[in-house]
Amino acid sequence: MGTWRTPMLGILFLMCWAATIQAEYMKYKDPNQPVNVRVKDLMKRMTLAEKIGQMTQIERKDASPQVLKDYLIGSILSGGGSVPAPQASAKDWVNMINEYQKACLSTRLGIPMIYGIDAVHGHNNVYNATIFPHNVGLGATRQCMKDPDLVKRIGVATALEVRATGIPYTFAPCIAVCRDPRWGRCYESYSEDHRVVQAMTQIILGLQGDIPANYTKNFPYVSGKQHVAACAKHFVGDGGTQKGINENNTIIDFHGLLSIHMPAYYDSVAKGVSTIMASYSSWNGIKMHANRYLITDFLKKKLGFKGFVISDWQGIDRITTPPDANYTYSVQVSVNAGIDMVMVPDDYPGFFKTLTTLVNAKVIPMSRIDDAVRRILRVKFVMGLFDNPLPDYSLVDQLGKKEHRELAREAVRKSLVLLKNGKSSKKPLLPLPKKAGKILVAGSHADNLGYQCGGWTIEWQGSSGRITGGTTILEAIKSSVDPSTNVVFSENPDAGFVKSNNFSYAIVVVGEPPYSETAGDSLNLTIPEPGPSTIQSVCGAVKCAVVIISGRPVVIEPYVPLMDALVAAWLPGSEGQGVADVLFGDFGFTGKLPRTWFKSVEQLPMNDPRRLLLHLRMATRQTPMLGILFLLCWAATIEAEYMKYKDPNQPVNVRVKDLLKRMTLAEKIGQMTQIEREVATPQVLKDYFIGSILSGGGSVPSPRASAKDWVDMIYRFQKVCLSTRLGIPMIYGIDAVHGNNNVYNATIFPHNIGLGATRQDLRFTALLALWHCMKDPDLVKKIGVATALEIRATGIPYTFAPCIAVCRDPRWGRCFESYSEDHRVVQAMSKIILGLQGDIPANYTKKFPYVAGKNNVAACAKHFVGDGGTHKGINENDTLVDFSGLLRIHMPAYYDSIKMGVSTVMLSFSSWKGVKMHAHRFLVTDFLKKKLGFKGFVISDWTGIDKLTTPPNANYTYSVEKSINAGLDMVMVPNDYLGFINNLTTLVHAKVIPKSRINDAVRRILRVKFAMGLFENPLPDYSLVDQLGKKEHRELSREAVRKSLVLLKNGKSSKKPLLPLPKKAGKILVAGSHADNLGYQCGGWTIEWHGSSGNITVGTTILEAVRATVDPSTKVVFSENPDAGFVKSNNFSYAIVVVGEPSYSETVGDSLNLTIPEPGPSTIQSVCGAVKCVVVIISGRPVVIEPYVPLMDALVAAWLPGSEGQGVADVLFGDFGFTGKLPRTWFKSVDQLPMNVGDENYDPLFPFGFGLTTKPRATVKAL
Repeated sequence: MGTWRTPMLGILFLMCWAATIQAEYMKYKDPNQPVNVRVKDLMKRMTLAEKIGQMTQIERKDASPQVLKDYLIGSILSGGGSVPAPQASAKDWVNMINEYQKACLSTRLGIPMIYGIDAVHGHNNVYNATIFPHNVGLGATRQCMKDPDLVKRIGVATALEVRATGIPYTFAPCIAVCRDPRWGRCYESYSEDHRVVQAMTQIILGLQGDIPANYTKNFPYVSGKQHVAACAKHFVGDGGTQKGINENNTIIDFHGLLSIHMPAYYDSVAKGVSTIMASYSSWNGIKMHANRYLITDFLKKKLGFKGFVISDWQGIDRITTPPDANYTYSVQVSVNAGIDMVMVPDDYPGFFKTLTTLVNAKVIPMSRIDDAVRRILRVKFVMGLFDNPLPDYSLVDQLGKKEHRELAREAVRKSLVLLKNGKSSKKPLLPLPKKAGKILVAGSHADNLGYQCGGWTIEWQGSSGRITGGTTILEAIKSSVDPSTNVVFSENPDAGFVKSNNFSYAIVVVGEPPYSETAGDSLNLTIPEPGPSTIQSVCGAVKCAVVIISGRPVVIEPYVPLMDALVAAWLPGSEGQGVADVLFGDFGFTGKLPRTWFKSVEQLPMNDPRRLLLHLRMATRQTPMLGILFLLCWAATIEAEYMKYKDPNQPVNVRVKDLLKRMTLAEKIGQMTQIEREVATPQVLKDYFIGSILSGGGSVPSPRASAKDWVDMIYRFQKVCLSTRLGIPMIYGIDAVHGNNNVYNATIFPHNIGLGATRQDLRFTALLALWHCMKDPDLVKKIGVATALEIRATGIPYTFAPCIAVCRDPRWGRCFESYSEDHRVVQAMSKIILGLQGDIPANYTKKFPYVAGKNNVAACAKHFVGDGGTHKGINENDTLVDFSGLLRIHMPAYYDSIKMGVSTVMLSFSSWKGVKMHAHRFLVTDFLKKKLGFKGFVISDWTGIDKLTTPPNANYTYSVEKSINAGLDMVMVPNDYLGFINNLTTLVHAKVIPKSRINDAVRRILRVKFAMGLFENPLPDYSLVDQLGKKEHRELSREAVRKSLVLLKNGKSSKKPLLPLPKKAGKILVAGSHADNLGYQCGGWTIEWHGSSGNITVGTTILEAVRATVDPSTKVVFSENPDAGFVKSNNFSYAIVVVGEPSYSETVGDSLNLTIPEPGPSTIQSVCGAVKCVVVIISGRPVVIEPYVPLMDALVAAWLPGSEGQGVADVLFGDFGFTGKLPRTWFKSVDQLPMNVGDENYDPLFPFGFGLTTKPRATVKAL
């Protein structure tokens, strides 16, 4: 109502006031305001969502107008090969960008997006654009002093063609200093010399425009609508990675980083470069995308860079191994490190949500977001994007224009490097005559524009064929020669064709196929066939000039003598005419090598400043002889001191301390890394300072490898490790859990459950004198001695044994690895450690690891702790027992093992009360190491840390952090060593894992290596190879089999025992799936991880043993699964039925029913229902047998006896008596499980400790 009464003057006042407010609201769009004022004004109006949108760069294919508006996206890009349509025109590109930009301008604040593209050698993604030589070629033009601004002019032309498609931003130039041509991105680098790269940063002035004299220092600058924002990349050190492996680690000190890789960034920042892209690589173990010191403290603060820092494609995802394993962590560390804009490029909702959450939770401070957005807006204002946001259609005809192609042709001419001209200096071949009768052009690259342009052309990796507009070298030759000259093209002619055609000369054009990034990494740098064959066929028959098309030097030395001339043409791009211009002498050769051309790849990296020879050469040029002598004496003194830790007369702790203080973080982490034999190459061992190698189940040098084959392999590995800076030997480990079971022809002892049956029964000590088995209480120790010797026979010094689990539920698939359900039996059996490692001297340091000598091995008590007590016997499950129960049942054998000086302890996959053992700091550090005083090292199981998450490896960074901080010292990686090393390095640098924890781990590892004499005797001993499978060891195994057999039934009445069997009989039957199957007899962990069926190694099956034992007159008939009619009709005197479980290991062996698989039960019923029979059960645990017991005359538990089946026959036929006692309760049905001795309602079929006895026939006769 009141408004009707308002005077007209008041209304006018209100309208004026509103207009003023509106004008003020649009202040940041006023081009007359200073950039910083506009930025500040706009930022105070922005919401968090709008700010995060500006930090988000998405891929073109994910960008719709709706997405741009909903997520307030600040940037879009085209990745390699991402185009509006195949062979899209400049106008097509402009139309697309126009649509996107209008969507962004329609948002609340109307902030324009910035579109980016990789225009790295011209506008290379776009069809018909001018493709300039790749950077390595431009680096060769530097000596052409008639035109020092060639590269700047290329920048101008490139900018104009990029703007012709409506794009204002290019991810160029790459200012990497490639120090190793094996790197797949070496062609993106101008040179191995930073000075050349620095000179080439002049291209930035071409792309962005010349900076005015009074312009703010280090401030981004773009001069107008015909220029683009540039991006110096990839910050920093990406060209210096180890072995030239893409995205690898650059190991160099800070001085080296500053003097080699950083100078071009100083120059780029001084030239007003708008943006800088972070590298995928790491510097001394820290991912560049997470390196706060270099990005924020150095680049932004020290160098004063005012533009924005952008990630590479999914660069933040790759902070973890595997990529995207912990995206929240990746977002947090990258943005906090100083990344301003993230090239997401696809999962923008995930990035947007994660970053929002981290800001709201104050994990990433708002000040960091404001700094990022301020930098992004600064660039957008500087480049005039707010004032001219829409693309300019008037520029579309600039794409591939004639003047630009002429400039590219000029660049090609100046990039060519003449490496040879004539077989003698007096007879040069070049320049070639244009007039000739007939000339040959040959080679895979002569008429292939895609190969000529290389990677990053139309497609990310480039491709073959006529992929864009341009001139091939063949076409250029044809247009250059005299019309009378006959040009013959044959891609790969044979020598006969060449000789028969009487060519005046030949031009051979060969090289590398196109590639980019990791796909281009190469360890051999050879020209692929048929390139070398073409050179040989042609140049062996006619005068020839060879033109090499490659992104780097390649192996060429073997073919140089054949050639009359050799030209390095690099990757010349679309204008092949430039090559012909110089070959035929219209222009001269002026190019100079931008990088060293090696003789062989073994020399690489040839420019490595760490090479001593280089330093000595430099020194000898300047140092007087007296000074040299002084330096040599000084060096000798230093060397002598350097070798102190190798002095065997020093105490172990002194040696460890001395070595530890000399080690870099990389060397320490290498010691903590155990990798599988299959991924262990000499280069990997050297590059990553690997401390340990293992053979997993079934991992062998070759099928049926001999002991010498194993020794040869380990010798080679060890020699490499000894060649590293500190010469720390690696330790090779293997699962020798019942003999050296991975190795063909080794003695295979009974599995632990069988050895548990050989124990002394303390309730019958008064009768021990009568029992043959009790004459040797050290049987298991002797097995340890023999096993150690057979392991050493293969050159291996370390075994992942013994398993001292207390299996409380036979449904567990690893129950056969446990000696017993009773911890006292397991404790007694831990004496095998003294056999493996040797007897501890009386005065030896308590609980210190001990290995007696070269015939012994380091042992490993496993799996700590409670793995045998998991719920329902499920492998890797949770052990639900209170602390008292854990200490009383599962821990005692560890007390004994530590007292015996066990060298290592392996963690269990299982959990205790929901906490994974690999992450259990209390039990691993506080209890095992501190309370029990264990001084050796703790090792993970195979990918044990990966399994801390569900699913495994879901968050590898977390897994590394939790496990190492819990007290894990060595990680059985076993394959992704790079991921483990990078993650652990990053976590240490970030102080998430303290260095004290690393030092503790390495100290323990070195302690074991010193204690076992590995530094004094690192190489395997060939004199031991004949110890593998030796007769005495097989006899010992046969003895162990005899003592492990448990007689559960003997006769259908006690007065009529069946056993021992008579050796002399008319005809006997041997039946069953396990009677003649050595693989089943040995069980899992034999040759293969899960074991296998058949004649898998050397040994004696039970059938063979029976045949060797009975009287020659006894006919032995074998039928695996006979029917009852066959049995009845044959009038057998008796039958031996051998059935049981197939081989298995770990989770594969978990069983809820514990039944003998068919045809085992059928065989028992068919045979035992028709003739007197003894049933021998081959199994890794008690199985369901009660329904069949009444049919049997005798029942024997033979467990998994191993390779020496003769031990079974020895007792069946009475040469030795039965003495074995059940190491675990034999249940009636699985419904009773778990059931262990001492439990309430204990109602077994056969109780723990049960075992009938028989006397040997000789004893009976004597009595």
